[in-house]
Amino acid sequence: MLAGVDHVAIAAKDPKTLAQWYCEVLGMRILFDNEKEPPTYLVGGDMGGVVEIMPDNGAAVTAHQPYDPGIRHIAFRVRDFAAVHTALKGKVLGLTPPGPAAGGGQIAFFHDPEGNLLQIVSRDQELY
Repeated sequence: MLAGVDHVAIAAKDPKTLAQWYCEVLGMRILFDNEKEPPTYLVGGDMGGVVEIMPDNGAAVTAHQPYDPGIRHIAFRVRDFAAVHTALKGKVLGLTPPGPAAGGGQIAFFHDPEGNLLQIVSRDQELY
């Protein structure tokens, strides 16, 4: 029935600045810019996967813990885990030490400038 996940979306206080951060710090590129104010962007990397960064509605952000119900992080696949983890040091907030990934491989967590929880993951083998 479903072929896969098309994209995930982040409602951002400052979509332009956040999209620039995803490109400059994480090496993604802008795939689409709706050229409106405030803007909406689609950003992506060279291994597929798309993140929509759109304007938020101005509501207050609510705090949540990693295992609260609902979607809790966005995981980005990397080819060279050690190199990416090292490159992120000092550039991202709250970078964790490497840990084991569900299904094999390694993971580490960090936050983007607006507080969204992100993860890098490498896989020992494909899951499908």
